[in-house]
Formats: sequence, structure tokens, C-alpha cells
Amino acid sequence: MSEEIESDSQKTEDSLDNALSRVGYSKKSFKEDIRFLTIFLLVFASIRFFVYDYFIIPSSSMVPSLLIGDMPLVEKWAYGYSKHSIWFSPNFFSGRIGSARPKRGEVIVFKAPEDNDTNVIKRVIAIPGDRVSVKDGIICVNGIEARITFQKRMIYHDIKQKTHHELVVYEEKLPLSDAPVHTVAYFEPAGNSEVNHFAEQTVPEGYYFVMGDNRDFSKDSRCGLGMVPEENLMGKAVRTIYSIDNGVKLWEPWLWFQNIRYSRILKKII
Repeated sequence: MSEEIESDSQKTEDSLDNALSRVGYSKKSFKEDIRFLTIFLLVFASIRFFVYDYFIIPSSSMVPSLLIGDMPLVEKWAYGYSKHSIWFSPNFFSGRIGSARPKRGEVIVFKAPEDNDTNVIKRVIAIPGDRVSVKDGIICVNGIEARITFQKRMIYHDIKQKTHHELVVYEEKLPLSDAPVHTVAYFEPAGNSEVNHFAEQTVPEGYYFVMGDNRDFSKDSRCGLGMVPEENLMGKAVRTIYSIDNGVKLWEPWLWFQNIRYSRILKKII
């Protein structure tokens, strides 16, 4: 019986050698390639888990700052780590490792509180302990209103919804924030939209109040999303590393070059 097993094993090994030789491989080079691929995947996964990650923007909620098809680079270490820093959010631990917190005005990526699964990107408006309200589209934090300045009008083509919208773009400076001026968009007048009226609330400890820059097209802390638990934070969006127009997918390389938005590549997110 032992001799039969050894014979079968030898036949299997010989068959593998023959198959590899037919495609120009030796057993040694095959093992080396498998080893290299394994190490590469482990390093790649580690970088995405702990250092940088990236996502494709699927909706228009952050227009004009971020467009559908933008790929923001996300600093995973910016606010420490939670189970949501790792793919599939395994229950290895609860809470956060690291004490850094988002600041008002920063653009963050987090897991949606409603399902703890969907990746969402929004701007931090208020931090724990802040009193926040919105009236006629104007944000107020701790009694201080945001400053907005008219910039331009624009027609936005929503490739996902296949609709066109005329938006009014403003530069906005958030109250009590060291972040630079960023752009936001509204229908006009902003007071006609229910989402642009929000009665004052105090942000609880361990939560953040967030909004999209496309104020009339954003499901956020004003409506539908709620405030974001600190544990759900995944990182800080810092640069757009890639951007493609017209709904082109990453698996459609024959359409890439004529649809890449070259002016947005490596653009800093503010």
C-alpha cells in the first residue's frame, strides 16, 4: 500500500513538472512566483488596511469638491484605527486605537451608521460638544455663522441619475475652523429646500456632524444619515489620485484615456 501511495504521488509530481515545462516553467520558478505573489498581496493588503486606501466616488453628494468617478486617497492612520479600518469590519476589538480626532472642515471617509458597511465620504461640520444648526443653507456652529461668497453658476450633469441641474456655487468658510475655504453648491434660493433648515442640536460625545458639499443632493447628518459614531471613522481624504468621466468603469480600459480628467489627478482635497 505504501509503495502504491508513493507511486501515485510521484505520478502527480511528474504530471505537474510536465505541465509546467509545457508553458516554459520549472517547478522552482513556479514556487518563486507563487511566493512573490503571496508577499506582494500581503504587503498590498497591509498598506490598504493600515496606511492608505482608495475609493471611487459613486454619487454627486460632494459636488463641486468631488465628482462622480473621482478616486480619493484616504489616510488610514489619521484618526487611529477601529474594526472598520479593516476590510469586512471583523469584530477583533471595539472602540479606537489612537486618540487623534477629525477637525471641522476635514473631508472624512466612514462606514454609514445605518448598516456599518457602506463607505461614505462627507465634510466634518461640527465636533463633539458643538451646537450646530442650519438656516436657509447657512451653517451656524456655537452661535457663529459660516461665511459664504458667490462664485459662479454651473450646470451639473449627473451621469448616475442621467439628469441635469443648475447649481449656484459658493465659497464657504466654516465657523471655528482652521480649514481653508472650500466650495459648496445649492439650488437657489437655498431656503426653498427642507434639508437646508436644521434646528439646533448639540453633538454628543463620540459623534460627528457631517454634510455633503452638494447641499441639496446630500444624505447626511441633517437628513437620513444621522451623526457619525467615532468608531465608524475610516480615515481622512487627502488627494484625488485618479478621476474618470462619463461613468467609465475601471474594467473598461479601452475607454480610459479619452475620459480621464487629467486636471483632477493628484488634486488636493480641501
